[in-house]
Amino acid sequence: MENDEHLEVPGTYAFALWNLIIRPPRRRYHLSRLGPKEFRLWSCGVKRVDVDIPSARGPKLRCSHFLPEDSSSYGTPPEPSPCVIYLHQNASCRLEALQLVPLFLPLGISLFCLDFAGCGESGGEYISLGWFERDDLAECVKYLRASGRVSSIGLWGRSMGAVTALLHADRDHSIAGMVLDSPFCNLRQLATELAQSDYLSVKVPTWLLFGALALARLRIKLLCNFDIDELSPEEHVGVSFIPALFIHGSSDDFIAPHHSKKLFEAYTGDKDFELVLGDHNTPRDVPVIKNAVSFLVQALRCSVAPAQGRTNLATMLGFDPIQVDGAVERGILKGQVVIEAARQLALAGSEARKLRLMEIMKAGMHARLEAAAQIMESAGEAGFCLILLPAPTDYGGSNRPPTLIFALCSSKGLQVQQLVEGKEPKILAEASVRFEVGIPVMLVLELTAPGASNRPGFGALQLPRLRMLLGTGGPEINVTLEEEYRREVFFWPMTRGEAELFDTEVKSLEEKRVSTSSAPSSTLCQPTSEVLRHASAEPRLGAEIVPEAPDPVGAIDHVEAELPSISSCCHQS
Repeated sequence: MENDEHLEVPGTYAFALWNLIIRPPRRRYHLSRLGPKEFRLWSCGVKRVDVDIPSARGPKLRCSHFLPEDSSSYGTPPEPSPCVIYLHQNASCRLEALQLVPLFLPLGISLFCLDFAGCGESGGEYISLGWFERDDLAECVKYLRASGRVSSIGLWGRSMGAVTALLHADRDHSIAGMVLDSPFCNLRQLATELAQSDYLSVKVPTWLLFGALALARLRIKLLCNFDIDELSPEEHVGVSFIPALFIHGSSDDFIAPHHSKKLFEAYTGDKDFELVLGDHNTPRDVPVIKNAVSFLVQALRCSVAPAQGRTNLATMLGFDPIQVDGAVERGILKGQVVIEAARQLALAGSEARKLRLMEIMKAGMHARLEAAAQIMESAGEAGFCLILLPAPTDYGGSNRPPTLIFALCSSKGLQVQQLVEGKEPKILAEASVRFEVGIPVMLVLELTAPGASNRPGFGALQLPRLRMLLGTGGPEINVTLEEEYRREVFFWPMTRGEAELFDTEVKSLEEKRVSTSSAPSSTLCQPTSEVLRHASAEPRLGAEIVPEAPDPVGAIDHVEAELPSISSCCHQS
């Protein structure tokens, strides 16, 4: 089902209590929703390792381990680090965990998530609301401990996931801490409440309740081989001593708050309880999530910031990368800061190759860039350096650093490279094209993004594409990028070595002319050389974190509005 997404609903779902318990809607999703295998936060690189783990019942569990990139990238084995395992609720999947990536990984804590058997893209048909899921969890813990990458382990579960954590905790006292969001205390009690709730199309009358529950119990035993009367987390909390934070929505009418309160009162370990706004499926507010992150950080005994966050672009520009990565709900960096970071990244290590960035310009996501390129020596290169700003995502938050795309021509042909902080340039595509040194040629670069998915959030990502060619025809390069980017695209016309690029023109691919370098229009983000020359010297253009505000001026979301001074630096013709 990797190429499709839908909410898979059994035909008798609305009429059978047992289906509500063991076969709720199954959340299918496209695997591209997990994001790229590697990407960058301001404080660290992120690497995702996907693995299939056999469950105790046989079906394979589809799992993902998000790791902060460290010295292992340079041939040295990584030191084991703390890990949080996220356990999703019923009718959900591992995508639920992605919002925690930019909160844990900058602190040196990896994040492991899985689709339980019968959920998401894992095998199996039925769930058991924690009974067999605890064995799935045990297999994941076993895998992580054997990997050599993990030291201490914390658990974060919601609903079914929280019950799973509780059922596992009393048999594995090595767990460092748990966040338990909306667990139930007893499945038979929950089934009784659900039988007379609005979650069934026809409520079970009180006089039929005993018979309906008996039938459901027998049916679940037959289909799933467990007894709902034996699934009672309240019988486990008396022998659990792991620090635990209980969370429950005040308006939850699926698992009422009294379930968590009863478990909390009986829990024998260090504990805390937080009643929050929302119902069973309400996304938790950012302060609630960050409080839970802090709880697990303390339980995991994390105190040292990761080494990769100490000497990077953020440090050079004077802001705290962990603070910026953690601002997941909105952009907080000014546009000039992001562009200056891109400039520093483009120039790093390039002085010997005589890289020259011309005046910065702006184009939309559906644009065609044209320029005349003249290569004067075999080592010369000319083309465009694109600044792509990653779109807000669950896995990356709202403040990702820029990605640079170099679209270059040389005497050897065409080449597209990608550059992110902490990595060597990655060649995305290249094509051999013969043309004479010293003879100008037209270089063309088209950037397009497909329309939005009809089913946003779970279907395939609509990824942008690059097309590069010469105006004289011949071979061309077509590249699909690995993730989605914001609609604003900034770029520098650029050269390396003995080469020239002139008459740069930006056009809309919707047949509407946007601008030209010879006759700029008001819609062009005009050359910004003067602003960028002073960006590192003037504090007001250095790194600045915008104070807390509902709609902060200068956030990346408002990068177009943040750059009026850039246009004022242009020479109007």
